Amino acid sequence: MRTFSLLLFFALASVGYAATYTELVAFGDSLSDMGNRGLAPNKPDVKFRQTWVAQLAGPAMLNIPAFKPSGITAYYGGTDYAVGGAGTEHTAKMGSSRNSGQNLTQQISKRYLNPAFNTDGLKKTALHVIVIGANDLMLASVAPEQLLAQWAELDKTGVSVARSTEGQIQALASAGVTRVLWGNVFDIAQTPSVVSKSSLMGASISAAYRTALTKAVIAHNAEMDAAIVRLEKANPALRIMKLDLFAELNDIVAAPSKYGFTDVTSGANDSGHLFSADGLHPTTQGHKVLAEYAFHILTASRAQQGR
Repeated sequence: MRTFSLLLFFALASVGYAATYTELVAFGDSLSDMGNRGLAPNKPDVKFRQTWVAQLAGPAMLNIPAFKPSGITAYYGGTDYAVGGAGTEHTAKMGSSRNSGQNLTQQISKRYLNPAFNTDGLKKTALHVIVIGANDLMLASVAPEQLLAQWAELDKTGVSVARSTEGQIQALASAGVTRVLWGNVFDIAQTPSVVSKSSLMGASISAAYRTALTKAVIAHNAEMDAAIVRLEKANPALRIMKLDLFAELNDIVAAPSKYGFTDVTSGANDSGHLFSADGLHPTTQGHKVLAEYAFHILTASRAQQGR
């Protein structure tokens, strides 16, 4: 009975630690975008996408009911600034006109930290979530210079992308933000979409492409780890928690059933698949697993800090 009571105590204490975040601000790409494109103040009843950050903010986890999209052309009143298709400023000029003006620098420095757009102001004590970089690497990988060089220097792009994100986290820290959850890039070479599309190039070239893509992801993530150390050293009040999406995806692929999946190599819009029908984005169940993982990281971090 005493053992059960202790377990219950620690479980409730852990939930309490994570629940101390009462506000959430998110930046990134389609993984976190709840539907920013097309929103406007005169559309109050839009149904938002239940991406992982939306589920993280839900009643079962952080319980932040006010969390919603920020809007793009006009302020919608929310704090999810993520936009589908976005990357960092490093690859902004490579993207399509549709994604022009949607990169991370635009989201953070030009919208969130800009009182002319964000009329509610900076939320210094909120949890700030950043997950970005996958679009950068996929976009850069099909650039003519990368194709001609057979992706010999794609890993350098990974490093530059991490440094670009680092610059925006520094902007947040300089403004007074103290809590950041930074997600690294998962191995996009394992996604059904990349596997399928690259196979059209032939087996040997496909293998070389996917190997280079994984190498670039690893280079990005290593530079991100170094950036976390630099940022926390330069900003003593800043605490950055790492969301290791690379390791989490590898664990899911190695043991799908542990997470409730029956298929992690193809895409379909059902709960048995990790990837949706497009072969790149998670299913609703995939988003739920990611939200639960993030909640676990936040809980463990809060418990470790003893706050």
